Amino acid sequence: MLNICFMGNPKFAVQTLDVLYNNENINLKLVVTSKDKKRSRNKLTPTAVKKYALENNIEVSNPDSVNTKEFVEYLERLEIDFIVVVAFGQIIGNLLLEKFKDRIINLHPSLLPKYRGASPMQFTLLNGDKKTAPTTMLIEKGMDSGDILIQDEVEIPSDFNYYQLEEKMSDLGSKAILKTLLDFDNIYKNRIKQDDSLATYTTKISKEMGKIDWNKTSFEIYNQIRALIDYPTAFFEYEGINVKVLEAEILDSYKANPGYVYEADRKNNIIIGTGDCAIKINKLQFPGKKPMETSVFFLGNDFKKGIYL
Repeated sequence: MLNICFMGNPKFAVQTLDVLYNNENINLKLVVTSKDKKRSRNKLTPTAVKKYALENNIEVSNPDSVNTKEFVEYLERLEIDFIVVVAFGQIIGNLLLEKFKDRIINLHPSLLPKYRGASPMQFTLLNGDKKTAPTTMLIEKGMDSGDILIQDEVEIPSDFNYYQLEEKMSDLGSKAILKTLLDFDNIYKNRIKQDDSLATYTTKISKEMGKIDWNKTSFEIYNQIRALIDYPTAFFEYEGINVKVLEAEILDSYKANPGYVYEADRKNNIIIGTGDCAIKINKLQFPGKKPMETSVFFLGNDFKKGIYL
């Protein structure tokens, strides 16, 4: 049986944690996650990983840093065989790398060396990629630059948004992590060194990235809408307020006329010109309102046609 320390924070990491916890060959000795954060009304809220661990009586640790002598000695006392890292946030330093050399395994949701960094799934969608992969890899000093252990390509449906891609990668990634652990020696022998010359890097997602520029192509705007649906959500300004766009489709039968509102009614929804054709908005959200289908919005609201945004 393998003694495992799991490090992670968000919902994306929970499925891997669940798969490990429920496998008879895995002894989940410790879960390491970030401290509780103040959310709404200054109430402290634990990470999704911590919630799962507490519900299943798994020991939890919230160190300010995992890169201390005391923490490394703690892991040694627990006789940890492998450390599994999924969307954890802290940089793994030299102490851990030396004590657990080639035994720290990371799940990264991209076709490495493409999209190293914090936002691989968003950038996969922003760029309209048709393929991706949940990649298990060894952690080393560089950012997401370690040797690849498992990387099985999967197709991305053209209508997938971030939530759907996250769910798919979480599911496939959890299976890849388990397979890596249970057949580690064989997989390790066949590990693949990354080609750094092919590496690309992502940035953190900012609020400003959500603002729609109607001069861009419909394909670019469509990808922006599906990639940023979680945060910050694509938006445009209308009469001094920001309107979020949750679902849309490309209409290539319209001529390029950036920002022009071609149609705005219950039958046609809202059709806005772009740099090459048009985008049809099928679901939106006004400030202080719930998300709604555009056709439902028109039951009690108006939107000006024939204007430029």
